Amino acid sequence: MPERINDEIFIAMGKALDFIDPDKLSMSVILTAMNRFINEADGSQTAFIDGNQPERLCQPMVEHVRARGGDVETGKAVSSIELNEDLTVKCLHFADGSEVVADMYVSAMPVDVVKRLVPSKWSTMPYFRQLESLEGIPVMNIQLWFDRKLRSNDGLCFSRSPLLSVYADMSECCEEYASSTNSMLELVFAPCTPAAGADKNWIASSDEEIVAATVKELERLFPREIGAGAPDGVGAVVTKSSVVRVPRSVYAATPGRGKFRPSQESPIDNFVMAGDFAIQKYLGSMEGAVLSGKLAAEVVCNKAVGKYHGVVRQVHSSVTVGEHERAPIGVRGNYPIAFGGGQAGSGANIDHP
Repeated sequence: MPERINDEIFIAMGKALDFIDPDKLSMSVILTAMNRFINEADGSQTAFIDGNQPERLCQPMVEHVRARGGDVETGKAVSSIELNEDLTVKCLHFADGSEVVADMYVSAMPVDVVKRLVPSKWSTMPYFRQLESLEGIPVMNIQLWFDRKLRSNDGLCFSRSPLLSVYADMSECCEEYASSTNSMLELVFAPCTPAAGADKNWIASSDEEIVAATVKELERLFPREIGAGAPDGVGAVVTKSSVVRVPRSVYAATPGRGKFRPSQESPIDNFVMAGDFAIQKYLGSMEGAVLSGKLAAEVVCNKAVGKYHGVVRQVHSSVTVGEHERAPIGVRGNYPIAFGGGQAGSGANIDHP
């Protein structure tokens, strides 16, 4: 394979895997991904949920839990983690003044949110101090509805564009949109800040500016269908758009970061760490989050029956015991971005967690 094509493949993969300029990315990320693609059956395949996530993914899980006597509550912002004298978790306090007491507590929060809630008594422990070396990377998701059908692939496409990471035509990939006579492209806009390798702070730009830049890039990807190169001289037109900003997404996999990823097992007997940044064979991704959750569930189940439950991953020698306790910063606001989610809205109004 020509060297230029090889370089372009790695550039596209780097942006798709961590939303960051490939020159800033740890090559262990590329090697991990290639290892999965080569050695695992179906490792290079991608798939799409056949509808929206709240209905097709989240609701079935809620029903599964409730059918077995459990409960699921949403909109309950955690304000603090309260401890017992032995430093185990006593309860969770919520922003509405309520609290919950449990036998085991599993955190599935993004690393940037976890760091803001680590109790003072935990802050000197190397296990929690190592989290300071991990930080989420910003990314934006763009949805564009067109006035016609594009000649798109029926799968996820890696882009060579300096602004776009991956994209897919949902009218070709998702059952919910399959009956549409028009295309709806879903795209990842990355890198989107100078720290991640972008030419400007796109995440703070207006929706109109971001959509215009996206369409301009699409003219290069679809030269015969979008823009002046189309047979009619106009090409496909955007009829509706949406911009979702995520100021802190997957952890930035820059060189040397992997050694600070914690194990699901923690030094706190009734606290377990999930999240894609916790150590597992996949990367910071949806797949990594699922596997991390399974590993966390294994820890909980083994502890419940008194079985051997593994060990806490050894913390790197560069992380030492803290001399002074740090009071938790806490989470500002009660909206999606404050807790590591994505949010549509003007760039000027988007605050980092």
